[in-house]
Amino acid sequence: MKSVSRDQSNEIGARVLRNTDWGQLDGDALQKSIIEMSEVEFGRRFALFLKNGASFVTKGPGLLVVDRTKPFDPSKFIGSGWTIWRGPKDGDGLTGEEAQDARSLKLVEIDFAKVLFEHGIKKGETVITGEEKLARHIAAKHIRLDAKIGQCLFEEKGQVTLEWLYQTFGITWFELPGTVLRNSNGFRYFLFIYRDGYGWWYWLSFWLDDFRYAKNPSAVLAS
Repeated sequence: MKSVSRDQSNEIGARVLRNTDWGQLDGDALQKSIIEMSEVEFGRRFALFLKNGASFVTKGPGLLVVDRTKPFDPSKFIGSGWTIWRGPKDGDGLTGEEAQDARSLKLVEIDFAKVLFEHGIKKGETVITGEEKLARHIAAKHIRLDAKIGQCLFEEKGQVTLEWLYQTFGITWFELPGTVLRNSNGFRYFLFIYRDGYGWWYWLSFWLDDFRYAKNPSAVLAS
């Protein structure tokens, strides 16, 4: 495969500026859905757009159904001693309101063609902690997909949505920041899902005090 030349990339940029009918677009919608998107996520999607012959991927494999009649149970899915964190992050995690995104908990169907994969790292940074990333998701008002959604993805027959994400967007790793988990030692975690080099999908938990890099995005929706 031949690399794209500078002249070719400049020509594409010029065509976007020269030939786009900006008058047809809603400025407020453009600001919310595209301009506020991270540069990395925008670049990933635009590269896919060009790779697909200037045609957008508008539909995923179908809506993922999330069974909300059975709440996520960390002790059953992860193991004994795991719970959902309760109360403030500087508490013991045992009392108070569950640390889950209430907006995500209302979702019973999800179109993953609309899901964003955001790492939260700002220009000039190379790494942040999970706690800092969580704070940035909250500040950006992202709808943070919860652990139940991760469970449904993992348990979906044929894991068709996960495979579609890999085949379409090259996604091999993401965490679910809509649920903060607590282990038996009282530490805070997110559930994450990843694909190994053999094509198998797995889940694990990631300590929030540990470092996150650009390769460690979260699955979120725009507010």
